[in-house]
Amino acid sequence: MRNIDYSGNPNQRTPCVLVLDASGSMNEVSSGHKSRMDELNAGLGTLQLELSADDTALVRVMLGIVSVGGPNNDADIMMDWTDASEFVAFPLKASGTTPLGKGLLLALQMIDEEKRELRAAGISYTRPWIMVISDGEPTDTAAEWESAVKACIRAENNKETEIFSIGVAGANLTKLGQISSKPPLMLSGTKFKDLFIWLSASLSAASRSRPGDVLQLPSTDPWRNVGI
Repeated sequence: MRNIDYSGNPNQRTPCVLVLDASGSMNEVSSGHKSRMDELNAGLGTLQLELSADDTALVRVMLGIVSVGGPNNDADIMMDWTDASEFVAFPLKASGTTPLGKGLLLALQMIDEEKRELRAAGISYTRPWIMVISDGEPTDTAAEWESAVKACIRAENNKETEIFSIGVAGANLTKLGQISSKPPLMLSGTKFKDLFIWLSASLSAASRSRPGDVLQLPSTDPWRNVGI
């Protein structure tokens, strides 16, 4: 359910939707005795801790989570818009396929609807983010994927959102590279904790900026390999 408090917290917002691969391949064990999904869930816990330690991010960052695959084998809103101050990490379960295109369209829809809510409430906001994390490739039909790609590129070109794509071992970086002007990055091993520390720091920096500012993000060196 939506957990946003505009009346008690009229601060500028920085919205971010996480589009997370919860397909069956995320159950594969990549390091030690933990699966990729275990590592991802632990990373979400790290994101909660990092945001809770930042007084500005707590009142300015807002998150949504779209799960792709999972028990319903579909793209689902697992967490509607939530202020960082109310964000509590919860475990995702992996199974099914990877309807990533559908998940991206759902994320874009969430952003469009929330921007209308923000404007209606008189709340300023920085450009929303979509962060995609996947260890496979889309299982949408060719037409569905093409529709999602066009919608993502159009949204970026119109400065409606910024899209970041992160590949985990096995990810199709060519497909991920189609959804944004920014090349996808490959997560080194299962460094989800480092990735989410970076995300928290980046969202914190964005929340301190003004709409239209050019933002210098923290280095991705601690967790990435190389893009394409």
